[in-house]
Amino acid sequence: MKLKLVFTLLSTLILISGCASNNEPTPKLHHALLSEPNSKAVEQVIERLMHIKNVSLDNDVFLNTSTFTLKNSKRSDASVNEQLNFPDQFELMIKAQRCYVRHLDSKATAEIKHVTCKINL
Repeated sequence: MKLKLVFTLLSTLILISGCASNNEPTPKLHHALLSEPNSKAVEQVIERLMHIKNVSLDNDVFLNTSTFTLKNSKRSDASVNEQLNFPDQFELMIKAQRCYVRHLDSKATAEIKHVTCKINL
């Protein structure tokens, strides 16, 4: 009986200490800036996110601001071969040292590999 009580107390303490260590909030996505120019990496992510081809961006994309607008992109669509669309807005985000591009309308998000970014203060 005494052994069962000790075991129960130890189990409870372990459980409580485990829960306490996990009380840190989940890291949130923060607006970010690229640390170095890399328009090619951004172009590839946007092409993948939006299902478009031949995106061409300025070399300073995401260097000075965490958002930008892509005007008049041609997007493939199942019902129409190609159609002219309204401008698309994107933002660069960071979470746990990883960089992401997010489409503002759809919230579709994809990681950009092989780049570094920093929180845009």
